[in-house]
Amino acid sequence: MKKTLIALAALGAMAGAAHAQSTVTLYGVADAHFGQKSTTTNVAGVGTKLSQTVIDSGGHNGSRWGLKGAEDLGGGLKAIFQLESGFTIDNGNVANGATMFGRQAFVGLSGGFGSVTMGRQYTAYDALRGATNNTNDSSFATTGTVWGTGLADYAGRTNNSIAYTSPSFGGFSGAVVLGLGEDKTAAASASRNTSLNLMYANGPILAGYAYQQEKAVGGANSNKYHLFAGSYDFGVVKLVGAYNRAKDNTIKDKEYQLGLSAPFGAFTVYGGYTRAKTTVAATSSTASGYSLMGTYDLSKRTRLYTAYNNTKNNGAAVAGVYKTSALVAGVKHSF
Repeated sequence: MKKTLIALAALGAMAGAAHAQSTVTLYGVADAHFGQKSTTTNVAGVGTKLSQTVIDSGGHNGSRWGLKGAEDLGGGLKAIFQLESGFTIDNGNVANGATMFGRQAFVGLSGGFGSVTMGRQYTAYDALRGATNNTNDSSFATTGTVWGTGLADYAGRTNNSIAYTSPSFGGFSGAVVLGLGEDKTAAASASRNTSLNLMYANGPILAGYAYQQEKAVGGANSNKYHLFAGSYDFGVVKLVGAYNRAKDNTIKDKEYQLGLSAPFGAFTVYGGYTRAKTTVAATSSTASGYSLMGTYDLSKRTRLYTAYNNTKNNGAAVAGVYKTSALVAGVKHSF
């Protein structure tokens, strides 16, 4: 009887150890909002305004589900992976280019040296951009629209990539991500996405620099982005700000954004302002936008939100002149 009890205890200990060494987590976000969105175009003096009442997905955060896990290999070394699929909850479709794991799909190793991963991943530029974007980096932040009126806004993810992220050294860290286009031909070199960041995060301070180059097939043109950004949390209010320079062979953009957030118990208010100047040859134009958002946490996993944003593009150096606006209310549930 004693031997049986000892054997059962040993098996239980082994099962517990195996469980502790390997973990897999199912997680996700379900986010939907209701409201009105409008767009005004003005091409060659002809203006057209379209307003529409919508139920859309991914207002506060993009709707998604995913799996992530780690296995303890001993000596501080771990095998890690993450698979993340985006979807549009308003119609049930797959998002992110209708790719099953279009948000993220990678596997790698982590330890005292940092981490090395391979697959479809966020760029190192995106890591700093997202951490310092106004309006809580939600879809209501106007940076993605205003900063894209001249040169197209950056690609936040890259396929066929290898990434290295360092550990923190007294608050300092860095990352490099190289995305291989794998589209080389006999006549043209492959495209490539190269990004890096250097960041300092300590207490209420976050500051950093990020760079991204998106090289086209054949190398005839490439988009280059330089981002200087930071935030400071005073407790009663958090400030964020960034300056971005973007250019290709013909377009040059100078862009900045400012934002703040202030918590009042379960309620938090956010605000942001974005501006850009585009120069093509000797012609310049400007674009600007602002956003407001309020959130109320019903629990640790469920949040109500309402938001308004407005953008305007003067359009002298780029095609068209447009205005956009949105006024919505929604709910986000994390699991």
